[in-house]
Amino acid sequence: MLRFESPQFLYLLILIPLFYVLYFFYVRSKKRKLKDLASTRVQEIIMPDLSVGKQNLKFALLNIAFFFLVIAVANPQSGTSVGKKERQGTDLIICLDISNSMLAQDLKPNRITRAKQSINSLINQLRGDRIGLVVFAGTSFIQLPMTSDYAAAKTFIDIIEPSMIETQGTAIGESLKTAFSAFGEQQDNKRSRSIVLISDGEDNEEDALEVAKEIASDGVVINTIGLGRGEGTPIPIKQRNGTNEYKRDANGNIVLTKLNENLLKQIADKGNGTYIRANNSSIGLEHILARINKMEKNEYEAVAYKSYESRFYIPAMIALVLLSVEYVIFERKNKYINRKFFFGK
Repeated sequence: MLRFESPQFLYLLILIPLFYVLYFFYVRSKKRKLKDLASTRVQEIIMPDLSVGKQNLKFALLNIAFFFLVIAVANPQSGTSVGKKERQGTDLIICLDISNSMLAQDLKPNRITRAKQSINSLINQLRGDRIGLVVFAGTSFIQLPMTSDYAAAKTFIDIIEPSMIETQGTAIGESLKTAFSAFGEQQDNKRSRSIVLISDGEDNEEDALEVAKEIASDGVVINTIGLGRGEGTPIPIKQRNGTNEYKRDANGNIVLTKLNENLLKQIADKGNGTYIRANNSSIGLEHILARINKMEKNEYEAVAYKSYESRFYIPAMIALVLLSVEYVIFERKNKYINRKFFFGK
């Protein structure tokens, strides 16, 4: 399979037709000026060795060289191993709370960073499983569709920030619906699908338990992980001047975010899963993974690409050869070898 590492440079190829248009007007303007100075017969007497054909050839070589230089800059890459193969694994959706309360620092360095680190660690342990990612606050969306490309998954996880969702809150029920939709329409091997909800459990809606029960009836296991402390922790909010201030309510009192273990336990119970409370040493994803590994495995077809090798040097070498040929071609005719039949005048 062929791909380009920097395909945006390919847009430079649209300059080639422009070069030809400019060259056409340049040649026509040059002919008019010469015609004003002398007739065609006089021009042939004054410049008997001038070859228009060679000029055109040199221009064509420059454009072809430019084409290959652009291809080289875009860096074509070829896959060393491409193919489809049957793989076995479970379908796992991580449902991550990214509301402002996840900035609380009762887990170091804060809840959301600790969660992201643990998810990346979980990905390192996956073997054939597919993973997807849903983020939520006051609303939710699919951050990463179901994939077995673990490198891509880590990239999408690293860029997660609470600012990705402007609507604040913790809509757990909606996030579970979004996570369920991320599995797609295929309903084979239902017991091999699992949702892992990572949140402090401060739900602003009241439909989470009902949604969890409905999803579980379709064969999806819902595990939950609680982040935070029950006694409450202030929420640091970064100000425009770079300093942090704790979030306050309308009366000026510092808002404390508390872990709602009861709700998360009930969601896990309705979802036939397990609830685990996170701490600074572990948020519990390794225990969830152990349960997932015991589930029946799905068989699915995946396209595997082992690696890509850069091939920029091939078009670069072609461009160098073309430029060398263009350099040694003189615009005037060779008096020893009559090539009038080839190059023309």
